[in-house]
Amino acid sequence: MNKRSGEQGDFLAEAQLALDDLGDGIVAVKQLSKRLNNPDYVSKAYLNIKSNADVEFCIELTQEGYRVVGYHFDDNSQLSTNYYESLQALLTHESRSYVDSFAHSLQEKLFAAQSKLQQDQDDDENVS
Repeated sequence: MNKRSGEQGDFLAEAQLALDDLGDGIVAVKQLSKRLNNPDYVSKAYLNIKSNADVEFCIELTQEGYRVVGYHFDDNSQLSTNYYESLQALLTHESRSYVDSFAHSLQEKLFAAQSKLQQDQDDDENVS
């Protein structure tokens, strides 16, 4: 019996959520594979990701976790035996540019928060 979209074990939906969790600018391209995914069989999902360093990954998501299955979009011919609990863990291990982009994004957010905090403190001092 094939699982349909929306049921427990719907890895197509889970894969889309994982892609949505990747912040803008962290990777160059993030999409579900149109060629490898079957909407009537959702016990497995394939994701295509291109790093900001132009490295492509085809990633499979199953009950075992995430793993690289190819280094071109829609290519599942190079099955890795290494599974990861999350897409972020896989990318942290496989892509230096992902780590660098994530760190840069985090640094920008921290600077923005620091700037806002300083502005709020300056505004409070001007009110007193």
